[in-house]
Amino acid sequence: MQSKNDILCILHMLRIIIGIFGNGLLLFLYSFNLITGQRIRPIDTIFVNLFLSHIIMLLFRGVPTATQVCIQEIFLSDIECKIIVYLQRVSQGLSLCNTCLLSVFQAITVSSNNPKWDKLKAKAPKYIVPSCVFMWVLNLLVDVVVPLHVTGPGNNTFSHLKKNLGYCSIDWHAITTSNLVMWKTLYDVVFLGFMAISSGYMVSILFRHKWQVQYLHNTCVNPIATPETRATKVILLLMISFVCFNSFSSIFVIVMEKSKDTSQWIMHMSAIFSSFYPTVSPFVLISSDSQILSCCNIFKRKNILILIH
Repeated sequence: MQSKNDILCILHMLRIIIGIFGNGLLLFLYSFNLITGQRIRPIDTIFVNLFLSHIIMLLFRGVPTATQVCIQEIFLSDIECKIIVYLQRVSQGLSLCNTCLLSVFQAITVSSNNPKWDKLKAKAPKYIVPSCVFMWVLNLLVDVVVPLHVTGPGNNTFSHLKKNLGYCSIDWHAITTSNLVMWKTLYDVVFLGFMAISSGYMVSILFRHKWQVQYLHNTCVNPIATPETRATKVILLLMISFVCFNSFSSIFVIVMEKSKDTSQWIMHMSAIFSSFYPTVSPFVLISSDSQILSCCNIFKRKNILILIH
């Protein structure tokens, strides 16, 4: 039993350290880009919102879980538990919304050239900041009722109706019997639907581009992938990661909700899978985004020049 706790402790600590480092590094690189006068793309605002939501998720979901596993005891009041669980859900919703927004914006960017799409392409960058603000307000409001059903670990009132998270307790009976689950499910389905439609459209664009590249290759022209094509592949990879990791997490959540005696191991596996996307996504961007790589090269050259002088 102790060996299982040790493994879980190591896994939780690794995901927190790696995830916060990756997301924090990207926030630093984009800030460095802005300070040094590098060109900021409209899509960078969405990325910054995504990194912030991931850092909040890793801090408010990862740290309490890791503390509970590694130290075996955690003392939180009802108010602290309400804040932690609320921010967990808000950050998770923001991750979904911003990933969806990335997908939709990139689909508009790579859309076919016709008068209707051209007008939308011209207007889309102007709506990115309002859209990001709207996502924050929407997610802050949609889960505002959840803290009412959260209590600290020391509160044993109606404990037979609650699911123990280790550091807090949630009254799943009140949540599942209310309309909250239905509205939250509808909320997730809408954003996943937009993500699926925009992803399908981008895949069709990439296939069309592949046929064009093959034609150019046959005519002895050296084909070069455009920045839009590279960005589209990166965003599709992010969306696939989001869907896969969150699907695994959802399976464990369903098992938790259906079982009377919730296994701590199942809860920790759900938390680990749900945090894979915020942990892995920054490194996907770092390895694939040409602007980030160029920013790293500029930063490296500046350091070399400082050392020389």
